[in-house]
Amino acid sequence: MNARIVILAASAYLAGCAGPIVRPSISPATPNRDALLVLPGFGYGRAGEKALRSLAASMAREGVDLYVPTYVTRSGLASSRAKLERFIRDNRLDRYERLHVFAFLAGGWTLNPLIERQPLPNLATVIYDRSPFQERAPRIATTRLHFLTWLRYGSTVFDVARTPYRPFESPEVKVALMVETAPTSFIRRYADAAREDGPFAFGCGSFLQRYDDCLYLPLNHNEVYARFAEVWPEVNTFIRRGRFSDAASRMPPVDDALAHGKRR
Repeated sequence: MNARIVILAASAYLAGCAGPIVRPSISPATPNRDALLVLPGFGYGRAGEKALRSLAASMAREGVDLYVPTYVTRSGLASSRAKLERFIRDNRLDRYERLHVFAFLAGGWTLNPLIERQPLPNLATVIYDRSPFQERAPRIATTRLHFLTWLRYGSTVFDVARTPYRPFESPEVKVALMVETAPTSFIRRYADAAREDGPFAFGCGSFLQRYDDCLYLPLNHNEVYARFAEVWPEVNTFIRRGRFSDAASRMPPVDDALAHGKRR
């Protein structure tokens, strides 16, 4: 692989970070409002920012204020966790009746130890975006594209690559999984490296995380960001009901979309 292709492959994975989305301040006396805290990861870029911004107004009309912090630092998971903690405090998310979290991959690695150490009293829901494919991307990026990965993200992606997932266990909070079933172009490019960790397990119980409901998305990691408007109705349903809709896909794929070089 020549230098140009390596750089293009890195760019596909190491997308540029977008800015934060923060709703205007509300009065602590405003009743019956919820907050949704979306925790992007390494693939969050302009397309994801545009998709989330386009939803903010309609979500607010439904009583849900959207917060999307820029919290991933170059200094590692501990620093990113401290920055997220400051964001939650500075934006007074504890004043909401209920707080919900949608965590992309790095978001889960950042959030779980934080809320284990310092529980959020109004936390009602956590929805995790999980992927048998994309969860191998940090290891591939740090081993195959070591310098470019460090140049773009510093230590944090290396921390995620070597840190086992730490599950969130609180039984008082409703927890859901949304499982991606399509690989990104980065994973397709490095398919052999992705397979080094063994078969891809899509079963909801394979993610080492307690859950109340689980569904499958016919999307890859980049598309979940860019097409969040398609994901939001099920997120909203889970927030309201504690389970996804009856129409949600709960059947895992019979094989992985990387096996035959095809797109699901």
